Formats: sequence, structure tokens, C-alpha cells
Amino acid sequence: MLKSYEMSLRSRVAKRAEALREYCHRESYNTSVALFVDASRHSGRRRFVAWSFERNAPMFTCPVSLGSGAKESHVRSAYAEFSNNEGSHLSSLGRALVAERYEGRYGVAYRLDGLDESNSNLRPRCVVLHGWEHTTSYPIWPRAMVGSHGCPVLSQRMMRRLDKVLQNEQGTILDIFK
Repeated sequence: MLKSYEMSLRSRVAKRAEALREYCHRESYNTSVALFVDASRHSGRRRFVAWSFERNAPMFTCPVSLGSGAKESHVRSAYAEFSNNEGSHLSSLGRALVAERYEGRYGVAYRLDGLDESNSNLRPRCVVLHGWEHTTSYPIWPRAMVGSHGCPVLSQRMMRRLDKVLQNEQGTILDIFK
């Protein structure tokens, strides 16, 4: 049985998914899978959703670290702030194309290309989707998740799971919303 806050996440993402599916169809992006981050939720809760358009349901959900705005690593942030500015160490709201896969400092990562004015600087800022050993796979609420320098960051375990999905998909959209 899903808890009320998990039902709330599913309900909010389902509404976003309807609109995003139309956008993806119109713009020739992936209409099978999309990724969502409900940044209005406490960082210690599940707020990342890999969504199946075909099943109209989550494939999986998990916590995700977002930008803390701090230059130091491991700063905890319960609720995210946002910026599109270089050096802000904050995540950006909006839709992004999950672009090429590569092996980087934190293992498998995916470059992101912002599709909205609110996140148009993702690639120049080197904001990517990746895994990190300091992000957990399970909710830690009421504690806050460690922050990143602007990247949406999953646990290493969940990044491996997502990577298996993304390797079979092209043109997948990540939507970070509040």
C-alpha cells in the first residue's frame, strides 16, 4: 500500500506526464519513457520518478540530490533553490533532453541539454545526470539529502538501474518542476 506522500508524488507526476507526452509527441522526443523530479518535495523523500508513458505509471522512484548553492560538498538542503547562472551551484527548473552517455568522475553520466529558458545553460554549466556515493537509494526523511553543485544526482545503485533503461531509449526528457 502506497503512503499518502507517495500517492501525492505519483498524482503530481501523472499530471505532468500527460502534458509532457503531448510535448514529446509534438517535438519528436521519446514517448515511451520520461524522467521527473518534483523539487517541491523535501530532499529526504522520494522525488525522482522514471515514468513509463506506456503503462502510465512509475517504473521506479527514489531520492535525488539537487544543487545546494554551496561551494563545499555534502551540504544538506531540505528544499531546493534554483538558478540558471554559472557558478550558482544550484539546479535549474524545466525540461531537459537527456543527451549522450559517458563515463566520468562519478561513473556513468548523461549530459543534459536545457530545452527551456529556465535551464538553457545546463550544458555550458556542465550540469549532468549522474550517480554519487553520498546520495541514498532510500528516503531518509526527516533528514535532508546531501546537495550537489547543480546536477540531479541519484545513488550509484539507482543510477545503474536508470542507465539500463536509458541505454535502450533515445530522446528522453527530464522535467524538474516545483
